[in-house]
Amino acid sequence: MQSFGFNQFGDADVFESLTQPTPELTPVRVLVDVAGFALNPYDAALRRGEQATARPLPFPIVPGSDVVGTIRAVGEQVTDYQLGDVVLGHSNLGAYAEQIAISHNKIVKVPAQTPLSAVVGLPSVGITAYNLLVVKLQLQPTQSLLVQGASGGVGSLLVQIAKASGAHVTGVASAANAAYVRQLGVDQFISTADFATSPVRADIVVNAVNGGRAQAVGLAHVATAGQYVSLNQLTDSDTDVATLAFQPEKGFRDRPALAYLMALYRQQQLQLPVAAQLGFDLAGVQAGQRLLEQRHRPGKIIVMK
Repeated sequence: MQSFGFNQFGDADVFESLTQPTPELTPVRVLVDVAGFALNPYDAALRRGEQATARPLPFPIVPGSDVVGTIRAVGEQVTDYQLGDVVLGHSNLGAYAEQIAISHNKIVKVPAQTPLSAVVGLPSVGITAYNLLVVKLQLQPTQSLLVQGASGGVGSLLVQIAKASGAHVTGVASAANAAYVRQLGVDQFISTADFATSPVRADIVVNAVNGGRAQAVGLAHVATAGQYVSLNQLTDSDTDVATLAFQPEKGFRDRPALAYLMALYRQQQLQLPVAAQLGFDLAGVQAGQRLLEQRHRPGKIIVMK
């Protein structure tokens, strides 16, 4: 089996094509022939060695969490999937490969006629957005939400999930991405340049900006008795506003999140554009890793067969 990984930390060129054994099929896993996978910023952090202390892994490291493909084999305890099912999955690692073994609780069936390139990038960003808004905050239709970084991967999913929930949504992003954010369905758009002077307040303000920049500005836009949430570590600030640094929790489950996301997609309430589609080879993986380091247009970087 071919996979794409690295045996040392460094830039995109450390990736190499690897020949590895077929992944082990346990009783609760399915073996998937991979049709494509999406690249995420975390993959680049792994490659650079930034997670080496928090998550020590043996070389070679094969990254990848977002994967789509067809089931080739099922474990003996798996009854909800069968051979030939096309599935979208959220793995811990290993999606940069021709095959992957993944728990049946981390996949969802993809409806027939669905372009696989349109959904392959949903799991990581969508699960984060779902767990924050639906599970953790339990966003209500009567509430208002403001998203800093509304054009980003998680930000764009926050906007769409909130709109599907009936909440009033304000999106903040660069003026260059105004048309895209409005297309997502926001009730109001504010450019990053105008955000500091805007009078808009919201019950919940979520900072989904890469690196968590501009937290102080966002705090000023929380309504009375509201809450400020950062997807990154909170910076020190003297504030009476309730704050939350959102992190994954043990109680979060992929299965309901993936089912929710696929239902919204079927109802045409969810979209995630493709910023770049690359070939399923070493050159494609390396090119995708370089794009992760740049400011690219909204959407996911994907590798497809």
